[in-house]
Amino acid sequence: MTLSLNIDALKHSLGQWETDPTGAGHLARHLAQAVTREHVGAGYDVVVGQYLAKTNFIDRMEALAAELRAEFTHFVLVVDQRTLASRLLGRARAPERLEHRVTSQLLSEADVPRLVSSMEALVKKRPSTVPIDASDTPADTMDRILVRLYDDGL
Repeated sequence: MTLSLNIDALKHSLGQWETDPTGAGHLARHLAQAVTREHVGAGYDVVVGQYLAKTNFIDRMEALAAELRAEFTHFVLVVDQRTLASRLLGRARAPERLEHRVTSQLLSEADVPRLVSSMEALVKKRPSTVPIDASDTPADTMDRILVRLYDDGL
């Protein structure tokens, strides 16, 4: 019963989110906290996948986990600039989900250095963050996460 919580999907499910994407993003994060509170409170795990370069939401989710006496692990998926540029280009050519289409309108290859450096800065700012090499396939990345969770006792 682990919940995979996609904040972008929450945001995009709000009516007229495109007229106020920032406001919709804030509301989606508040909704994510409410859903997390309910689900973790019922004894289940929640996984939130989201690009976050700022720590406000991460800090709030960590505080919520502490309040609920749940474990909190913050993973950052790390790729080099070439890999990220290739993935962004591939998503732009053939978006599989709405958030891919939206991201393709907002980001370009010129944004890649900033995006990669923002994750490096985030890892430095939050020493408890667990960086995960995500340069291979999604299955390989998931295996690395599971190894860190189970073999390292996280």
